[in-house]
Amino acid sequence: MQKIRNLSAPVDPARALKKAKGFMIFGLKSWVKALELSDGSKRSVGKYRYVVTPDASSGHIMLTESGIVVEGTVRSREEWAKVGQPARLASIGLRAAKDELDPVERVEYTFNVITGEAYLSHRGQRVAGRPETISAWAEISHPVETALFEQLFAAQEWGNKQAEDTTRARMIKLGVIRPLKANDAAPAA
Repeated sequence: MQKIRNLSAPVDPARALKKAKGFMIFGLKSWVKALELSDGSKRSVGKYRYVVTPDASSGHIMLTESGIVVEGTVRSREEWAKVGQPARLASIGLRAAKDELDPVERVEYTFNVITGEAYLSHRGQRVAGRPETISAWAEISHPVETALFEQLFAAQEWGNKQAEDTTRARMIKLGVIRPLKANDAAPAA
C-alpha cells in the first residue's frame, strides 16, 4: 500500500522548535568556523566556542580561553536559525558538487557565513561556472535535499532495503540527516 505524503501539511510545533534549534546550532557552528577562517586557520584550534542558553532561546560565541563574548554574536534562536538554514542548505549543495567532481578532479569547498561566500576550488583556484554565495548554493541545494528524501521514502514504501540504505548513507554523507544513534531504530515511512 502506497502512503501519500503531504509535504505542505501543518508542522507539529515541537518539531518546528527542534528544527529551529538545529538551524541555530548550525548557524553558530558555521560562524565559529568563519571566525577561525578569518584568523587563518583551516582546521579548528578551539579558539572559539558557541554557547546556547538552557532554554535554547538564544546563543552566542565566546573566546574559549578568556570567556569574552565575541562582539555581535549574542542573538536569538530565530536570528541564528536565519544564518543556519541557508548555510546548511549551501553545505549540502557544496558537498554534493564536491562528491560529483572529486572522481574527475580533487576539489575543496569553502563557505563563510560572515562574508556570505561559498565556492568550490581546485588547486587554490575557484571553479568557474559554479555559484559563489551561500544564498545561491542554498537555492540550488533545496531540490537536492528534496530528491534525496523522495528517494528514501520511495525505497521505504517499496520495501527496497538496499536502496534505502544507499540513499540514507548518501544523505548522511551530504549532511542532510544525521547518522542513527546505536539505540535508535530507523524511522518508519
